Amino acid sequence: MFVAVGSTNKAKVEAVKEALRIIGMKAEVKAVKVDPEVPPQPVCNQTFVGAKTRAYKALRYTNADIGIGIEGGVFYYENRMLAYAVVYAASKEGIENFAFSASFPLPPSMTSLLVEGKELGEVTDIIFSTKESKQSEGAIGYLTKMHITRKDLYVQPVVIALYPFYNNVD
Repeated sequence: MFVAVGSTNKAKVEAVKEALRIIGMKAEVKAVKVDPEVPPQPVCNQTFVGAKTRAYKALRYTNADIGIGIEGGVFYYENRMLAYAVVYAASKEGIENFAFSASFPLPPSMTSLLVEGKELGEVTDIIFSTKESKQSEGAIGYLTKMHITRKDLYVQPVVIALYPFYNNVD
């Protein structure tokens, strides 16, 4: 089995590897840099579009058995900005599925910088005086004092998005 991840982001690739380990699917995993064709900080449905685009480009660029796209984004609910991710999985046989991660409200200090046009990883680096947080801990890591990292946030939706590939259910 060959799985291509439509990103070279360490947190995303490690989440896919962990999910595959959990479900017992043995696979070679390859990270592929792709353009998700959405803004650097996707909002609402752009997040879904980015994940799907990443999955299909990873599949197409590598001829993998399964392409996986993970896109982090934000949306508004009850006058709050929340962050979340979409995971999309697709195969060359036409099987596809998707899942959403848990969502979490962002504090006003982060929201104001996002509204100014900054990307969540950049905002996290500014607020928490760190660098490249989106490659590892992510905003969720710093907000939860590392009880949940960005990789952790993505593992469950990867497992869910992959269920048609390891569980024969119609």
